[in-house]
Amino acid sequence: MNMAAYKGMRWKVHPLFVGLMALSYWTPYFQQMVLLFGCVLLHELAHVAAAVSYGYRVKTIEILPFGGVARLEHGSLGWHPKHETVIAIVGPLTNFLILFLVILLQQLNWIHDATASYLAEINLMLAFFNLLPALPLDGGRILRAAYSCTLGFQKATVVAITMAFVLSACLMSLGLLALWAGFVQVGMVTLGAFLLTAAWQLRKQIQYDTIRFLDAKRRQRFARPLPVRSLAATANTPLLKVLSQFAPDAYHVVYVKDQATQNMRILMEEDLLEAARRPGAIRMPLGQIFEGD
Repeated sequence: MNMAAYKGMRWKVHPLFVGLMALSYWTPYFQQMVLLFGCVLLHELAHVAAAVSYGYRVKTIEILPFGGVARLEHGSLGWHPKHETVIAIVGPLTNFLILFLVILLQQLNWIHDATASYLAEINLMLAFFNLLPALPLDGGRILRAAYSCTLGFQKATVVAITMAFVLSACLMSLGLLALWAGFVQVGMVTLGAFLLTAAWQLRKQIQYDTIRFLDAKRRQRFARPLPVRSLAATANTPLLKVLSQFAPDAYHVVYVKDQATQNMRILMEEDLLEAARRPGAIRMPLGQIFEGD
């Protein structure tokens, strides 16, 4: 469900969340759904505030039952693991802060015990669930940021998505086992299904996300010296295979060996990123880049 744009940010609410809110209106759980929505909204606004503080422009924000997804416009800032980590961690930290405030208000008798108990429960759930090391959750973004400098952006993304499939299977299995044992754990099965669906969508757009990362890297302005990351390949290696190993916060130099002449030639990072902009060039062998010079 699309909502009105505010300051260039387009807000969306997942249809299932809208459906649950609508159904709960005629039940005693409507107040709980409103509180859940408010906590999720504050969680996501914390991400937005952190992103804006770094200078990123937020394009869209989608509110999900377990959190939200914000899409950023990197502009000339590039993609930074440190920024990604900070932007991701402030969401769960906000839920812990709400939990602290709830406990404080309860001690002052400014909030009913039942409301305080529910707020504590949902904020703990939101914080710990979002810290699971699986994309698109905050923990998955932190995991990708941690591995991206050594594995490269694309491989780190694959690792975080693979973890999402594993954890979603674990959540759904535990939920089903609990139901079989006589305990109602529909929420665990639902969260596992959500994570599985989100991971499947991300898997289909890995190449698109990698291209966005590379485009942000091409337009990135260097504000400080960067370590050099060297790669070696043959002239027959597809350009895409090399670009998939590019990492953030590093400058890449690729040594290309011609197997016919045994000569070694060098391609700089900007040569490869500019070559990738040509129509259909993403799958061409590295040797053709020299021919275009």
